[in-house]
Amino acid sequence: MTDPATRLSVELLDPKPGETVLDACAAPGGKAALIAASMKNEGSLVCTDSNELRIPRLEENLSNLGVTIAESQVFDWTQAPPEDWHKRFDAILLDVPCSNTGVLRRRVDARWRLSPEQITELSEIQKTILSNAKKCLKADGRIVYSTCSIEREENEDLVVPFAKGHNLQVVETRQSLPHRDKQDGAFAALLKYREGADV
Repeated sequence: MTDPATRLSVELLDPKPGETVLDACAAPGGKAALIAASMKNEGSLVCTDSNELRIPRLEENLSNLGVTIAESQVFDWTQAPPEDWHKRFDAILLDVPCSNTGVLRRRVDARWRLSPEQITELSEIQKTILSNAKKCLKADGRIVYSTCSIEREENEDLVVPFAKGHNLQVVETRQSLPHRDKQDGAFAALLKYREGADV
């Protein structure tokens, strides 16, 4: 069963029927399925993942759920996006690689692998992914940046200064904390271009 925290980012993205939407780190497809349902299976949903071995499972999961608007592609968002993706999307979900500190109750082994240095390295990757994905956003579009981390360095302390430096504004944030909400930890931030920003 999908943890309720999974819905935070998709609810914040609020995808609509007929839109062109990108799920940038899509495998295994839980959030992509929620996006397609919100779109009433109308429009275009591009699902990418950096690991080509995860794509077949993504496609199978979406097919089993009756999603017909999705196309999948291998792509690493630490790299510059193709020109034909620039300013293409109405909405972009970035469920970025993170420390997983919000899901340690299910991934107990992760706590033994984690170090402050790794969180610093991850935050640099997260900023790169955000920067590359931003190029693909329409002028009136929106990005939701999402993690399953409860670390400020990967969440508020990253997304707020990034937005200020890239003509974006943080419209809303939502957070789930395991000890408070009795579910997985997660963070999501809705970003849009500032009014009058040069895009």
